[in-house]
Amino acid sequence: MMKSAHFTCIYILLIGFTYIKADDECNEPLLINAKIYASSSMSNDRGPEKARLDGNGAWTAKSSDFSQFLNIDLRRKHNITAIATQGRPFTSEFVQEYRIEYGNKPLDYSEYKDKEGHPRLFTGNTDGDSIKFNKFDSPIIAQWVRINPTRWRDRISLRVELYGCNYVSENINFDGQSYFSKELYYGISSEYENIRFRFRTNEADGIILYSRGSQGDFFALQLIHNKLLLNIDLGGEGMITRVSVGSLLDDNMWHDVYIVRKNRDITFSVDRVLVQSKIRGDFLKLDLKREIFVGGVQNFNQVGLDATKNFTGCIENLFFNNTNFIAEMKEKKPQYRQFGDLTFTCQYEQVIPVTFATSEAHLKLSGYKQSVMNCSFDFRSFNEDGLLLYNKFSQDGFVKVYLEKGKIKIELQGQNTPKVVTPTSDRYLTDGLWHRIMLILEKNRIELHVDEVPSITTRQFSMLTGDEYLVGGGLYGTTGFIGCMRYIHIEGHYIRVTSLPSHRYSSEGVVFDACQMTDRCNPNPCEHGGICKQNWQEFKCDCDGTGYSGAVCHIPVNPLSCEAYKLSHPRTRRLDINIDIDGSGPLDSFPVTCEYPFEGAAVTILHHKNERPTDVKGFNKPGSFIQNIIYKAEMEQIIQLVNRSYSCRQNLRYECYKTRLFNSPASEPAPFEPFSWWVSRNNRQMDYWGGSLPGSRKCNCGLYGTCKDPTKWCNCDSEGYDKDGWLSDEGDLTQKEFLPVRQLRIGDTGTTLDDKKGRYYLGPLICEGDTLFDNTVTFYYEDATIDLPTFDMGHSGDIYFQFKTTAENGVLVSSRGPTDYIKIMLVEGDQIQFQYHAGNGPLGVSVETSYKLNDNNWHSVLVERNRKEARVVVDGSLSGEIKERTGHVRALYLTSKLVIGATVEYREGFVGCMRALMLNGAVVDLQRLAVDYPYGIANGCVGKCQSSPCLNNGTCIEGYSSYVCDCQWTGFKGPICADEIGVNLRSDSYIRYNFENSISTLEEYIRVGFTTTDKTGMIVGLSSYSEEYLNLMMSTSGHLRLVFDFGFERQEIIIKNENFALGQHHDIRILRSDKGATVTIYVDNYEPIVHTFKIDEKADAQFNRLKSIYVGRNESMGTGEGFSGCISRVQFDDHFPLRRLFQESRRSNVWAVPEDIREDDCGIEPVTHPPEIRQTRPPPTLPPGVSIEAFTAGGDDSAILGGILALIFIALILMAVLIGRYMSRHKGEYKTHEDTGAKDAPDADTAVRLGKTGHGVPKKEEWFI
Repeated sequence: MMKSAHFTCIYILLIGFTYIKADDECNEPLLINAKIYASSSMSNDRGPEKARLDGNGAWTAKSSDFSQFLNIDLRRKHNITAIATQGRPFTSEFVQEYRIEYGNKPLDYSEYKDKEGHPRLFTGNTDGDSIKFNKFDSPIIAQWVRINPTRWRDRISLRVELYGCNYVSENINFDGQSYFSKELYYGISSEYENIRFRFRTNEADGIILYSRGSQGDFFALQLIHNKLLLNIDLGGEGMITRVSVGSLLDDNMWHDVYIVRKNRDITFSVDRVLVQSKIRGDFLKLDLKREIFVGGVQNFNQVGLDATKNFTGCIENLFFNNTNFIAEMKEKKPQYRQFGDLTFTCQYEQVIPVTFATSEAHLKLSGYKQSVMNCSFDFRSFNEDGLLLYNKFSQDGFVKVYLEKGKIKIELQGQNTPKVVTPTSDRYLTDGLWHRIMLILEKNRIELHVDEVPSITTRQFSMLTGDEYLVGGGLYGTTGFIGCMRYIHIEGHYIRVTSLPSHRYSSEGVVFDACQMTDRCNPNPCEHGGICKQNWQEFKCDCDGTGYSGAVCHIPVNPLSCEAYKLSHPRTRRLDINIDIDGSGPLDSFPVTCEYPFEGAAVTILHHKNERPTDVKGFNKPGSFIQNIIYKAEMEQIIQLVNRSYSCRQNLRYECYKTRLFNSPASEPAPFEPFSWWVSRNNRQMDYWGGSLPGSRKCNCGLYGTCKDPTKWCNCDSEGYDKDGWLSDEGDLTQKEFLPVRQLRIGDTGTTLDDKKGRYYLGPLICEGDTLFDNTVTFYYEDATIDLPTFDMGHSGDIYFQFKTTAENGVLVSSRGPTDYIKIMLVEGDQIQFQYHAGNGPLGVSVETSYKLNDNNWHSVLVERNRKEARVVVDGSLSGEIKERTGHVRALYLTSKLVIGATVEYREGFVGCMRALMLNGAVVDLQRLAVDYPYGIANGCVGKCQSSPCLNNGTCIEGYSSYVCDCQWTGFKGPICADEIGVNLRSDSYIRYNFENSISTLEEYIRVGFTTTDKTGMIVGLSSYSEEYLNLMMSTSGHLRLVFDFGFERQEIIIKNENFALGQHHDIRILRSDKGATVTIYVDNYEPIVHTFKIDEKADAQFNRLKSIYVGRNESMGTGEGFSGCISRVQFDDHFPLRRLFQESRRSNVWAVPEDIREDDCGIEPVTHPPEIRQTRPPPTLPPGVSIEAFTAGGDDSAILGGILALIFIALILMAVLIGRYMSRHKGEYKTHEDTGAKDAPDADTAVRLGKTGHGVPKKEEWFI
């Protein structure tokens, strides 16, 4: 990857210096003398003349929509290197994103594209005042520039400046017969070249550059069917590398070409569309010993040439490395030779194409009434159907030339003759190439020429042509032609379309002097080898046989691994399938065998073509026999499989007859000189054999000291042992970093004349498990997240993961930009939603399942968005999609981090487990990232129920951030099933629980707790319809009596652990096992009491036909003989009488006597867990290397602050002086409400009596002491 990045940097550096002036010199403002136009203006003071950088106003479009643009006429061709933009000053009106078109004519533009061939979207402004610079990766050479806003704030308002310099060019024109060559006096033998130039042509085929070497090396650059094709061979081995870029290059517009080769790496770019490839073979140098031909060759029958025509058109600024061929050719340097007529100015052929952009677009051309028709034109299209030409005869009849499923047809009706349809050609013509059609009609003769190939049909008819010809446009249900035409001739006369009056063509859909076609299939938008098909408006991908599905063949059909297949097919034991190790990534699927043991991880077996034991003889030199191991997968695929597996192994065996293997022993530092060895995946010669360890220089027997010859380290190195027999060294290679075995090298197998020989066996690669599904984290809080770097989803991207939760709602993944966003959510427990905004309004797609997705089981989610649709796939089979809106599809512009587990504001988060996160097929290591984001996140899928917080066999319901205990199958209640469900009974009270179904048991579990001070009464009892019973009772001694009769013999067990009538709480558990023969009694924390009974084989130890459970006493006991005290936690297997009585809606099978008995906790304090200490989310941190500078006031600020403080201080002093002066002047002159009659009163009571005022004065009072 580092090598590829380095190579790309070299390429960008080169294209930055494409032209004569360097970028730092070519940066002059260009709009000083430019003329600016606009699609519309909001008002006169917001017109295009206001669109200059740093001006007082700005251009504002009348309506803010995607059709608005600003046109700049630089008045002559310039080299444009950068652009700067602003919005409207002091407002929030600005353009956030825009695209650029350019050209040398006002109506014929080319889009500025990125390296993938998509329209480049430039980042605009973030406010109305700041300036945003964008530097072009490679300069634009043009006179006209169009800026088309694609995102904006409030309104489309723009100020702009272009930077660059005058364009200086060296041109040479070729007429299809001429060319020139440069002789290589000293030859070329290089590991690096770069070639760059511009060209324009009207021809679809032609040779541009060609050269050969004396050793068979060559390179050939040629136009083939309006695409550039580079053929190259290093070393003359006949291994030709073919790289093709571009489309519709015969449009008579300038195209930029860059070719950079470094060793076997080659980068080929046309109009900034970039293709990187690897040259086949092992050679690194291109050896050229002859001349280099430019524009053509004399003999087309040469290796590497596909074209059979020389180039026709103009080439500009042709550089081979640092040599300007055209400049040197003009100087007539002696190493250059000219063939034919060459001119050093571009001679533009007067070709005026016309574009029919809609099926209603048409031309109405005048003709004459005559008995012979002669019409011709060139057309190109991607639409398979459409009317090309129609003429209604002056008398009866008509002729119609049209396309049907890509083939040309003629429909004709003459005077007094029936209508006929004549199929004239089987060629497929809607391939985007120019095709010439000429139609000649005369009496009883139809002559049609397609690309100069005539087709003549004789049919009886006569006609007189009409005076108007319809070119394009729909007619009588026939779809109109959509595409381009040129060289239109009617009745032998050339039609100059730009001179037609307006009534001769439709008002919309016709564009003159430009062929505005777009090849949507170049570069191929269909991934993984999908076949692209297109028409004028859209493309479609044929994904059959690719192993992928979806609109662009992006979604893998095959599972990620054998382990992934096991998740959806748990009962499978063995099968052969294809797996796609990187999902939607660039690697294709490959065949494996999957085995699924009853326990443990899935096993993946990858076979190769050399698994049979193979004899080797006659290769005596060390390693002279070479066996390359050919697997059923590419090495990159295998390495990903091995790296993702828990473990891998490959069995390696060598059988020898009088031959040696390692020539052991050979301890370090002595050189290791084996006769045979194996080669690792990294092309490293390995120094150990199967079953041994790296660096040991031993076989398995040498590692454990079990070799036939104790002095040797391999059996096959033994001397004097089994000379007349075979020996063997065998074992598994288990070191993953070296697997798989790439090659075997065998030696010392004698000659054809002796009896020495060897035999090797290499087993298939066997791997276990898939670490992808162990890369699991748990989100405990709704604001706990893992923040990944910004995800560039662009025009196409996908996100895959698996999740497990019990929550109904939660945001799983989110990210946003200034206006765009993506959000993947779980909604209401049964729906996955993908919502996004890509500049043209919010869109969303959801998949609703018939089952719950919050069932605490693993579910997979795949979300994909491409140029045609957005799709969600749940559990590999349920999918939903939404088509993109028609028109220009915009890339998702996301600037925030990719937040896993919540929104970007850390809200509405997901609580549960997540694993196997993949972005565009690349695995994200969640567990490593969880270390950096420890808040509320843990490695593994560890819920709150993992610690078994629910007591007494309560069922824990996982919530990940919390848990809930279901106590319905326990004898307890409360948040953790630890609160007692009891009842305080008197001696005449009891509770009865009847079994709703007749059951019989052979083994039982009984539990009861009680507190009492009385030594009489029955605690719990069971009865049956067969008179069998079991009773746990108090003994008069304070002990317990367990009395039961299950039909084989009455038994009574006295439990004497302590006095149970002292008011203490006791917990009794009784377990009958061993088919009823063993009774184990657990009393509190004492050692269990075990009683074993000998039961006759014919005896029935089963507790038959159970009837009722009694708590306190039964009906056979008299009033007052029952238990007095508190009883709780009553349980018989899965029957809980007290729970059914008090905690649930009481059914008719349980009741109490008397009915007003109430629940009691028996005075037992419930067990509780310590409260959980919840973490608080840490404050946000700055990225590494980013800091906030502390504010330090400058000298001027300090002076101002000091002056303000001094003024405040002086003002406070003045206020204090004024207040003091006022108070001193008015001292003693104030009035109070103090009563004068109480002035000399000795105490408070006297003051009240003597007072003259107050609410009680008028009323006389008497006081008694």
